[in-house]
Amino acid sequence: MSNRRKASAKNHTIAYIAAALVHIVIIAAMLINFSSDDKFEKVEAFDADKIDTVKASVIDESQIKDQQEKIKKAERERERKKREQKEREQRELDKIKQQADLEKKKVADLKAKQEAEKKKAAELEKQREAIALKKKQEEERRKKEEKIAKQKAEAEKKRIAELQKQLAQEEAELLERQRLNKLLAEEEAELQRQEAARRAKQRTTTLVSKFFSGIKRNIEIKRTVDPSFETWRKSVVDITLSPSGDVLSVRTIQSSGLPSYDQSVEAAVFAASPFEMPDQSQEPDAVKRLLNIELEVFHPNARR
Repeated sequence: MSNRRKASAKNHTIAYIAAALVHIVIIAAMLINFSSDDKFEKVEAFDADKIDTVKASVIDESQIKDQQEKIKKAERERERKKREQKEREQRELDKIKQQADLEKKKVADLKAKQEAEKKKAAELEKQREAIALKKKQEEERRKKEEKIAKQKAEAEKKRIAELQKQLAQEEAELLERQRLNKLLAEEEAELQRQEAARRAKQRTTTLVSKFFSGIKRNIEIKRTVDPSFETWRKSVVDITLSPSGDVLSVRTIQSSGLPSYDQSVEAAVFAASPFEMPDQSQEPDAVKRLLNIELEVFHPNARR
């Protein structure tokens, strides 16, 4: 309960008690006045008796009787008034008692109400404390949860950063592997190309050598050698062929020193035409190399 409510309840209690005391004082004053009036009547009655006694000595008996009757009547009147006074006093006392009981009941009700309010205030205070405790616990729990959530968020952020770093590293490694694999593939492809070229070149060279040997052999078969030719003579001719092996031209590019020897070589070339050639659709490089060839023609009996 707050101090303001406690002070208000205390002021109400004091006010009710003060009102009850004021009523009691007023009723007591009225009783005192009623008692004073009764004494005054008794004094007056005593004086009247004395006067009547004096007069009785000088008046006659009838007058005494009349006077006695008056006295009795006055006595009865006083008794009636006394009874009425007692009844009034009793009614006042009953009224005062009733008011006192009412005031007592009010005070008891007020006290009960104050107790109820006090109990209610205590209950409210208890509830307030419970609510404050619950609020404090909720606040502590919220702060704890926020702290845990913050820690989790920081841990998750750190984990994500580590994952991103790891992913970036893995991606860099992957790119590097891809680059290396590409280089290796390119190198392998280049090696394969070179190997294929080498093999093709080797095949072409083999084919060219084969067909060149055939051309040379055919020329030697068709050639007529004069016995007067010296065995040391050699002629070099440039031969142009068609893809089908026909001789298109023959030109001596290095003379043997003897025109008849050179002419016999050129004549033998034309006589051997057409020469056997590789299939151009399958061996274009070999055909290309055989389209223009240089041929050294030695004497059949020359030492080599």
